[in-house]
Amino acid sequence: MNNLTLYTTKALILLDSEGKRILAKYYKSSSSDFPKLKDQHRFEKTLFEKTRRNNGEIILLDGQVVIYRSSVDVFFYLVGSADENELLLSTVLNGYYEALSLLLGQQLEKRSILDHYDLVTLALDECIDDGIVLEVDPDLIVSRVSKRGTQDMFDSALTDQTLLQAYQTAKERFAGSFLKGST
Repeated sequence: MNNLTLYTTKALILLDSEGKRILAKYYKSSSSDFPKLKDQHRFEKTLFEKTRRNNGEIILLDGQVVIYRSSVDVFFYLVGSADENELLLSTVLNGYYEALSLLLGQQLEKRSILDHYDLVTLALDECIDDGIVLEVDPDLIVSRVSKRGTQDMFDSALTDQTLLQAYQTAKERFAGSFLKGST
């Protein structure tokens, strides 16, 4: 019987139409498979060469199962061990892909991914943490990423105000609420 583990994902990789890395996150569980950056680049190059002209969704490469899909000029890859459940990996990749589609509000292409790299990485962190799948529902991933962005903007707006500006804002709000209450 196989050892049951929560560490299902070894890596998530995004490559452009020329096979160059846009985003690659290798998890600790894969450190023995890809110990050095050189090994990662070699794997990515081989992966791109094997999948760039194929219309499939799954490949077994170097003892790893890889689920992949493409959009315009970006290839999305999710890597797991050879004995990992392909349906689980496919669900994870599709959830992440759909979350990015919702977040970016357009087709997933290299330019939009690079322009919104912070959202792309936040969505990845909400989906997978250290090789453990946390969430596959695109709507939940989007809501969590959106909450983070909203809270960060609110915090920065408060910290960017001087004490005098904060006092003025509070005074105006208080006066506005006081006048509403008396009418």
